[in-house]
Amino acid sequence: MSRQQKGHDYSTILIWSAAVVTVVRYAAAFIASDLGEITGWLSELITILMGLSGLGMGILDVIGGTYLFDAVRRKMPKSGEHWKPQFKVLTGFVVTLMITGIGILVPFTVSRVTHTSMADVLSGNWLTGWAFLVNLAPYLLIGGVAVGNQVVSVSSQVTGNLTGNLPEDDRKLTGNFPNDWRQVRKVLDDGQIQRIATGKTEQICYEFGITDRNARNWRKYAQKELEKVRS
Repeated sequence: MSRQQKGHDYSTILIWSAAVVTVVRYAAAFIASDLGEITGWLSELITILMGLSGLGMGILDVIGGTYLFDAVRRKMPKSGEHWKPQFKVLTGFVVTLMITGIGILVPFTVSRVTHTSMADVLSGNWLTGWAFLVNLAPYLLIGGVAVGNQVVSVSSQVTGNLTGNLPEDDRKLTGNFPNDWRQVRKVLDDGQIQRIATGKTEQICYEFGITDRNARNWRKYAQKELEKVRS
């Protein structure tokens, strides 16, 4: 059995957060298309919301990019192994997001250093291209996180029957376990029940190759069994 990836799945939060911060830009664009010009209190409100949107997207871009790099690191094929299509797509998102980020930040850095506006640093098609990258970034983040979650399979569940044995050296089982406690109980001995009842979540996850949620459930059932025996 290949070792199951442990950890928390933040992909849904990242995807929806990126969508939420993009809503402000869409709303402003459609308001402008209907009104022709945004003025007065509505302009001031949109300016504030756009600032918050930009702040949120900046945070998400860094966190999301880190999430994608971690996905690549965890699933990097070994030397000589064939790159699976999903991993190639993930790598494409990572590289594109990195290039896009550089394209966004370099002109902005020049603008801050020279104390000039972005319109002065960039002009014509360059300014249009920069604006295109700014608006493209959220979609790259959403797509990359979605693919990265599939590649890493953080929340994947282990199913099947017990097919392995318990090594004496590190107590790490090789094989697949059913998630249901009533099924797995039939193949566990008293020593394993004792270790599950008293062990830490990460230790149970490592030994049996299960998720932390299953480990906590197993420990609860194992503790109840021991209580019945003692009573």
